[in-house]
Amino acid sequence: MKGNRDDVFAYIFSKADEVGYMGLDSARSGKFQDELENDTELIRIAGEKLSRNYIKDTVLNNYSKKERYISEEDVLSVFVELTGISVLGAKKDLENSVFKISYLDEEFECTSSSINEWQTVLKRFGKRSSGKTRFAFLTCGGVCKQQDELAAVVDILSSYGVTALIVRPSQKPISIKSYVKNKSGQPFSLVKTGLSKPFLLLAGISGTGKTRFVREQAKTSGQFVETYCLTSVRPDWHEPSDLLGYISRLAKDGKAEYITTDVLQFIAKAWRGIVDSNLTVEVHESEDQGKRLVVAGERDELDKVLPYWLCLDEMNLAPVEQYFADYLSVLETREWCWTGGGFTYSSDALLKPATIKEVSDKEKLREALGFNNSENKNYDELWAHICQYGLGIPFNLLVAGTVNIDETTHGFSRKVIDRALSFDFGAFFPNDYNDFFNPTSCNKRLSYPIWSNATKADLTNTSDADGTKTVAFLSAVNAVLKNTLFELAFRALNELLLAVASNQPQDGLTLKAVWDDFMMCKVLPRIEGDADKLTTSYGKDLLVELNTVLAAQLAPIWLAPETDEENQRPDLYREKIVADGATDEEKVLRIPCRSKAKLKWMSERLASATFTNFWP
Repeated sequence: MKGNRDDVFAYIFSKADEVGYMGLDSARSGKFQDELENDTELIRIAGEKLSRNYIKDTVLNNYSKKERYISEEDVLSVFVELTGISVLGAKKDLENSVFKISYLDEEFECTSSSINEWQTVLKRFGKRSSGKTRFAFLTCGGVCKQQDELAAVVDILSSYGVTALIVRPSQKPISIKSYVKNKSGQPFSLVKTGLSKPFLLLAGISGTGKTRFVREQAKTSGQFVETYCLTSVRPDWHEPSDLLGYISRLAKDGKAEYITTDVLQFIAKAWRGIVDSNLTVEVHESEDQGKRLVVAGERDELDKVLPYWLCLDEMNLAPVEQYFADYLSVLETREWCWTGGGFTYSSDALLKPATIKEVSDKEKLREALGFNNSENKNYDELWAHICQYGLGIPFNLLVAGTVNIDETTHGFSRKVIDRALSFDFGAFFPNDYNDFFNPTSCNKRLSYPIWSNATKADLTNTSDADGTKTVAFLSAVNAVLKNTLFELAFRALNELLLAVASNQPQDGLTLKAVWDDFMMCKVLPRIEGDADKLTTSYGKDLLVELNTVLAAQLAPIWLAPETDEENQRPDLYREKIVADGATDEEKVLRIPCRSKAKLKWMSERLASATFTNFWP
């Protein structure tokens, strides 16, 4: 061949694309080769007439390999996730062997072939289903196939436990999240449920999996080491310095040094996570608050910011009101402001600027908190802002305290309960022995709140668009609690409206599920005492009166038996494990009313022990 080989290949490849060579039968393929042999433009480029054998065996054979074999880009093209998926294996493995893809620490076996040679998939995988998700990437060689032809192959492979994905041209992208299981083998959902508060109390008997629950939630981020911190609370903790550190002057020179803790370092890490997600941290000035440090960005950018889980294990081994006082106070200063699709977030400082100013070696403190620059990360501006305005609560920090109630632990004051979401772990995440080996439901992924003060605009797309139904519900409940120690105030109403905004209920049953969970997480944990204390201002049994009001307000879910799924409420924190391709409605887990069962339990406990409270 006298001409340029690359030009010859490029020309023949372009002609093969034009005619859809990979989709031609043998007769049309032979005719196409005859045409190329006598193509005057090809003869000009090659400098001579090429033999049919060279065109077929050398050039078109290379073309077929190129179209049949897939690349890493082809693999990634069929998934909606733009980050987090890794292809494991050499190029030759992608072309004609078994390789793996990884997502959220889960690995999936994969192979590839042309759509016409799909039997190759079964030869490589074997016909026996492994019980695990396996992917087959089937290339159509750039030719659009008929839908019924594709569907037939997809169905056959599916019957052997293989999920077929079409590339070249690539099918509509799917989400790999629905195929993920966690390391314990228990499936979880990656449907995100926004919390109304970033502070959780997980109460339950020992061994129910409270600490593990927090750990598994952190694993869903795909960056477990980065986003999880376990701190064991000590019985001798009595002041905030045990949690957040303190100033020491015990150095030889007597200069002030700040002694950090794992918790403070983790809070700093969460701040770095915000900055590394390319949100803006800047100084804003307002008439009422003066200058303060804020995070600013667009709503879509929040999807990049992972939740950071701080687990305080056995939280009530020490008096929470004492060692956790600073956090509880600053928690209420969090402020989200939304304007269209943009937001700002701010909070008061946990580590005060005056404290930082007192430290003699600020570079040592900077290093201890992890704000040193690295090769591709610069925290100079952030550190300068922190020195001037302090270190506040990052919005992506979720604090979960595990709680056991016995003779070795402390109770909770209303200051703590009012600032937390209290979960009776056994009621929300039950231990069903029958599901131990083959679970039928999975937990949803929890995420940080993105509101601090409810507005009507936040409720516009819910089944309570103006909030009047929710206000009426809480007013009815509060009428029973009026002039007792358990009376609710504006904070309770705001947090109930935030719960509605976070869950975005689209129907009456879901709205009442939000109310039911609010009773469980915010109202019933406040109620405790003997018969004298649990009396309304008009002299009636408080629990009985509350039962009557809730029976009316939470109808029909209050009366729905376990067999009546039509009137049962949806579980907002779990969903069913269903087959691939199931609709959202088929994933909904229907459960009986939670607060009804808890009120009955509290009433029975009062009758038998002459004292009752919420805690299991």
